[in-house]
Amino acid sequence: MELPGAGYFYAIAALSMAFVGFTSIVVVLHQNTGKSLSAFHVLITRLFIELGLMATAFAMVAPTLAICGIDEIFVWRISSAMMLVVLVPWLVTYPIRRKAAAPDQKWPIRGYVLNILGTLAVIALCVNVVGSPINSNPAPLALATIFVLTFASVSFFWTYTTFLRG
Repeated sequence: MELPGAGYFYAIAALSMAFVGFTSIVVVLHQNTGKSLSAFHVLITRLFIELGLMATAFAMVAPTLAICGIDEIFVWRISSAMMLVVLVPWLVTYPIRRKAAAPDQKWPIRGYVLNILGTLAVIALCVNVVGSPINSNPAPLALATIFVLTFASVSFFWTYTTFLRG
């Protein structure tokens, strides 16, 4: 069964894998300069890879469940629940991990904005799991997946020069 929006999810999976590959190249280039990775560099490297792979996995969950013959409404609900199991703990622990890696840095404004957007994505996924007040559909999954990839991209953009300078 081909799901509505399956092509979109495949495209997002490919895009997020390209993101992971590109950021991995940046890490290798940094290491080839002979500079060591600080705790903050390790954290943001993990951030890029974790979020890129999370976006890839999130984009592939619904099509994979559909291949298993699960009814469409349950595909959206199960996919949303699976995303929540991964996304909520990540959103809660990342600020803690960032503070541990860079204790002298303040949490940037963009961090607050991204966490608010993450909270909205979590709410949309919860509504999708319950199926009320709207019927379960692919939109919350697409929005949550794009949120994850956006978080990674914004973080990469804002830390790129710091990362390369060392």
